[in-house]
Parts: sequence; structure tokens; C-alpha cells
Amino acid sequence: MRLFAFAALLAVLLGAAIGFRPQVGEVPRPFQVTRHAYDRVETGVTPVAQLPGLGFDLSKGDRLSYLAMIAHLMPEDSTGFDTLDAVAQSCLEARDRCQAYRFALAGRPASHAILVLHAGHVARKTLEGPGVAKTAALD
Repeated sequence: MRLFAFAALLAVLLGAAIGFRPQVGEVPRPFQVTRHAYDRVETGVTPVAQLPGLGFDLSKGDRLSYLAMIAHLMPEDSTGFDTLDAVAQSCLEARDRCQAYRFALAGRPASHAILVLHAGHVARKTLEGPGVAKTAALD
């Protein structure tokens, strides 16, 4: 009797494990945000706490490293710190209190929305990639 119960339990667990694995050829879609959600974010105004309600789940976005954030804010060269706007300078100076996240943009392959967060608010937002106008809104 115990052997039968063990075999039945093993069959159920094996079936569940097979059911949860991804199907062949199925590619998981990354978390995406819409252009409308991006347009609703106001730099210097939108608090970080409101981002999930606007469609930006920070736990599902790609957090940029500090070096990637420098490359994003100063794409030409790293010697142009003094030419940056005050928001970007204070963000880079507050290394541990400044974060940037990249989100895939729905309907636009290889395009991303990037949000830079500083002092509890969105400090900068940018669209990158083919098919989107490069825009950056600053505080």
C-alpha cells in the first residue's frame, strides 16, 4: 500500500514538474511598459512610490550599474561632468542614493525607457532605441 501511494505521489510530482517547464520554442517575454505610461511620468514631480501604479514595476526592470548610469548620463566621454545639468551631477555625486532602471518598451523591439531615480523622485527619463525619438526630460 505504501509503495502504491509513493508511486502515485511521484507520478503527480513528475507531471507537475513537466507542466511547469517552458514549452519548446517559447521565449519568455520581458516585462514591458507602454509609451503612455512613460508619458505620464513627470521628472522632478513623480515620486518613486507612484511608479508601480503607472506601470513601472522596479523589481522587474533592469537596474543599471553605476558605470552604466555614467555611460547613460555622459555618453560622449567621462570628462564632461562639469557640462552636465545640476540634476545629473547631484545624482552621480550621490552614488548610493541614485538609481537607474531600464524597461522594454511595448510594441517597439529593442527600444527602452530609462528612468533615473534620485531623492525619492524621477530625476530624468529617456527613450532609447530604434523607432523612438531620443528624448530626455530633466528637472
